[in-house]
Amino acid sequence: MPKIERNQTVPGGRRRAPATIIDESTGEEVRVSSVIFGIVMLIAILVATAAWMGGSMSQIGSRFGGFMDDTARLAGVDVRSVSVIGLELNPALADEVRAAAMIEPGENMFRADPYVIRRRVESTKKVLNVRVHRLWPGQVVILAEAAEPVALWHDGRDWKVVDGLGRILPDAKAEDHGHLLRLAGLGAPTAAPQLTRALAASPDINDRVAVATRVGERRWDMRFVSGVTVRLPEDEALEPALDRLAKLQVRTALTQRPLEMIDLRSRNRVYLRATKEAQLAHPLTPAGERT
Repeated sequence: MPKIERNQTVPGGRRRAPATIIDESTGEEVRVSSVIFGIVMLIAILVATAAWMGGSMSQIGSRFGGFMDDTARLAGVDVRSVSVIGLELNPALADEVRAAAMIEPGENMFRADPYVIRRRVESTKKVLNVRVHRLWPGQVVILAEAAEPVALWHDGRDWKVVDGLGRILPDAKAEDHGHLLRLAGLGAPTAAPQLTRALAASPDINDRVAVATRVGERRWDMRFVSGVTVRLPEDEALEPALDRLAKLQVRTALTQRPLEMIDLRSRNRVYLRATKEAQLAHPLTPAGERT
């Protein structure tokens, strides 16, 4: 076998070509090692700049953001106004929504992400149906509705006003909202939005409810002005049960009959219990039928 000297190429052998990528814009080959080297150098420059500034990378990001805002203003695509629509009767709440949006005139319009702004506004938990629109070249519009009172809740001592998000409104007076649904029981305010929405779809039922009592923080008992108590199922089946009751009310005026209790907790059956007066007036025969 012939001896191979140092730095001598083996006959017939091939040197491994360096890895390359193709630049799509020019069609030229670029070594991967060159790209990696460039990235490393860029990171090194950024770190060195941050150290020179006596701060951190966040300062670079802040200055870069300011630079982009200045560029946006020069290009005419900066935020010029932030409008809040739907809260004209509550200017204090409108100002709070505007502050929560965290978008100021002069900022880059491309940074005014409608989805991010909506989440910020919704996090205040003081408004409903939030929508955000970015109108070019420089307007951000926030549409929102104030959470309105939907019920009165008795906490054991006084009546409190509950809004559409299930919160107590500390500044609202119960006497100013006497027409609202009355609630009782632990956890009633939190569950109030679902109940009030379901009842709003059945006005024949809604107008006849005297008070709704929360039971075990999982379901409701409703006492009607006629005196009958309707036992509703757990919250997952609330809407179908109220729909069933509304249909029975239309066909049979069920809540106006001499009944003490209507039990809707069963999915397939309705259980009734007559008042004592009705039982005495129509006693059972030995065959189990009413006279």
